[in-house]
Amino acid sequence: MRITKQELGIRLLCVVLGAAAGAMTACEGAGKELAPTDIPEGMVWIIGDGEAQPGFLMDATEVTTAAFAAFVEETDYVTEAEDFGWSGVFNTDSLGWLPINGATWKYPLGPDSSAAAPNHPVTQLSLRDVKAYAKWAGKRLPTEKEWVWAASQGGVYANFPWGEEMVPNGKYLGNWWQGPFPYEDNVLDGFPGIAPVKSFPPASNGLYDISGNVWEWTASQKPATKEAIIKGGSFLCSTSYCTGFDFRQRQLTSADSGLNHLGMRLVR
Repeated sequence: MRITKQELGIRLLCVVLGAAAGAMTACEGAGKELAPTDIPEGMVWIIGDGEAQPGFLMDATEVTTAAFAAFVEETDYVTEAEDFGWSGVFNTDSLGWLPINGATWKYPLGPDSSAAAPNHPVTQLSLRDVKAYAKWAGKRLPTEKEWVWAASQGGVYANFPWGEEMVPNGKYLGNWWQGPFPYEDNVLDGFPGIAPVKSFPPASNGLYDISGNVWEWTASQKPATKEAIIKGGSFLCSTSYCTGFDFRQRQLTSADSGLNHLGMRLVR
């Protein structure tokens, strides 16, 4: 059993991990809400504040290629990128985004590149695709508010899931671009591109890669344009460009976007 606690002003934030952790324990001093007794494997309980923000379950990691493959195997689902015949890929030679024929969730960089690893976050999915998977899995996309609540450890931190410093004690705790984007990636975090889930330590509430690795779809939209809000940054974010790994930041994208740095994490 694993229980983590943090001081938050006059109250204590308490989060209980799910089935992978083994059991459930009541939270002390963090409001009246208790974690459910049947937390599914691979999810964590995000404690609410007892008032405006109810607690909810959230995937510990970004949804993987293996998990999406199981969905496709059972349903014969065809993604929008497969329908279109192409999708967006960031090209390190041209230093920009290109439409690549045959780029799909199976081959995120195109058919002439390596297949997506089973333990990588699944990418190249549109909003329609992620909602179809979520329905099959009995889950849903988080709202931007829920996503930020979870990433900030219930309002404890203002910028990063692990604390106030971006690189505490010189240690990289997430996957993003180090160097002048898009010209040079110094790979100080150990990954020149996408990383397998759980490559970095989890935040105190058990969430992996909530900052960096791939952007994550949310259920929220910009009202004026109906563009979807995505959160969390990716391996293409740097201090000189987008800074999406700072969870205050957001990006907007069209619902039919499929990109090799955009994935999902679901809630229930």
